[in-house]
Amino acid sequence: MFHKKPVPLLVRPATSRRLCPVCGTVSYSRHGIHPQCAQQQADAPRVEQLRVARKAEEVARAASRTPSSHPWQKRCPKCNAQMPNRKMTCDCGHNFRAAADDAV
Repeated sequence: MFHKKPVPLLVRPATSRRLCPVCGTVSYSRHGIHPQCAQQQADAPRVEQLRVARKAEEVARAASRTPSSHPWQKRCPKCNAQMPNRKMTCDCGHNFRAAADDAV
């Protein structure tokens, strides 16, 4: 019982498929670029602008931050000196205890 394999009716030469220009893999899309890669490519300028804006905002926030914003330091209202929270009197003579008692 020797039978030859049948010859296929449609023999098409294998066509090379397009490669996605963003990721470099074979694209299944008609236009040759994956939809997610096209979206990433289109969003790249906007993402870069957001990154630059976030960096500028961070620099501005760091510049506007005063040393008194630290929870373990305070500023003397009289001489504007910076000192630890535990210290109750400033070198200029301001008494923080008296100021706290007046506020209550």
